[in-house]
Order: sequence, then structure tokens, then C-alpha cells
Amino acid sequence: MLSNVFLKTLYEKRIAIIGWAIGILLAIIGVGVMFPSIKEIFGSQMAQIPKEFQGWFGENGNMMSSFKGYVATELVGNVGIMLVIQAIIFGSSLLAGDEENNVLQPLLTLPISRRSIYAQKWTALAVINLTLVIVWAIAVEIAALLVHETVGFNILFRIGIVFFLTNLALATIAYSIGAMTGKRSAGGIFIGVYAFLAYFINALAGQGDVVKTLNQLSIFKYAGYIELSSHTILFGNIVVIVVALIIFYILGLLIFSRRDIQMN
Repeated sequence: MLSNVFLKTLYEKRIAIIGWAIGILLAIIGVGVMFPSIKEIFGSQMAQIPKEFQGWFGENGNMMSSFKGYVATELVGNVGIMLVIQAIIFGSSLLAGDEENNVLQPLLTLPISRRSIYAQKWTALAVINLTLVIVWAIAVEIAALLVHETVGFNILFRIGIVFFLTNLALATIAYSIGAMTGKRSAGGIFIGVYAFLAYFINALAGQGDVVKTLNQLSIFKYAGYIELSSHTILFGNIVVIVVALIIFYILGLLIFSRRDIQMN
């Protein structure tokens, strides 16, 4: 039995990690190789798409005419939602799942502090998310090769960095809520609903002042994947994402360190 909580967590989740990696690899490559056909369709049919939905594909759909734009809109914004889902699933289950399954209680009898358990499991969560973002980037490069396109390393790198931080922030919020309540459903449902609403509000942000105002609360606004295909990372946006991550990490740590652990 592994005594290191970090390594033990990764070992226990190895099958799930491999499964997600294979799924992401196949999905990104599968959608990526469709770029030539989609580029042609959007070139001739974009005018027929209602204006309020054109924001899904970049301003006036122009992003879909280049592979780097396709990466930012489709392989991150749409298909890439798979990584958001896995982040929420892993985040809500790593700690709260162990408590619900009565695995956490015996662990607390060992000479290891709650803070260390919390930190090591969160570190495992970060490594899982980083690993799957790297798999995503590899899949994008493979898809680009198959359709004879290129994605500049700097573009892929900055999108990947923000993609990782955004997913980790969502995962951390789910993880924190699970740690505070001892219920994985609490973190999963809350952040799942938030991510769903934030995603659609951000996509439709140009459709009115009310939606634009609500979009200030969407983490995807600060991710700004579409802008990253042609602009550098905005430091202010990263600060918002990282601050949210840190606040929830600390809240979860403080409450988990002091509350009673449930027996189910």
C-alpha cells in the first residue's frame, strides 16, 4: 500500500485517467480532421446562421476559416468541454468521494495531518488536469498533421496554459465544496450548473446588456480562448482565475481541517 497520499491517489485513479486520455485523444483528433469540410461549410453557409449564435464561432464566424481559430473555438470551446467535465468529476470526488466511501476515516488515523491530506489530493488533482491538457495538445498537433495544417507553438502553449488554469479553478471549486460538505454531489452539482450557465452566457455575451453584465461572473470570459489565437495572455484575466482558485482552496482547507468527518 502506498503511504504517500499523492501517489496513492494517482494510482487509484490510473484507469479513469487513462480512459479520459483516450477519449480526449480520439475526440479531438476526430473533430480536428473535420476542419477542411467545416471550413468550406462555414465559408458558404455562415450568413444563414442566426446572428445571435454566430458568437459561438468567433466574430462573424471568421475564426473557423483558419486552423488556429478552429482550435480556439471548436477544439477548446466546444469539444474541449470534455476536459471541463472531467475536472468537475475528479474535483468533486477525490476527497468527498473517499469520505462517502468511508476510505478517508481510516486514513485520518495515520500520522498525517488533514492539511497534508487536503494538499496532496489537490496536487494529484492538478497533475491529472495538467496531464489531460497535455494529451489535448498532442491530439491537436496530430489532427493538424493529418489535415496538413499547423498551429504555432506559442498559440498552442498560451491556450494550453489558460485551458489548464481554467479547468483547475473549476476543479478546485468542486474539490473545495466537497471538502467543506463531505458530499461529492454538492460540489459536482453546484459547479456543474455554474459551468453550464457560464459557458452559454459567455457564448451569447454580445446579445444584450443584461447578458453582458452576467458574463462578468463567467470564468470563460476571463479564459478568452478565441482571443488567445491571435493575442497574448491578458495578465488581469489570469489574476481573476487564479484568485478564485486560491480563495476556494483556502476556504476548503480551513473548513475541512476543523469539521467532523462523517461515517456512512
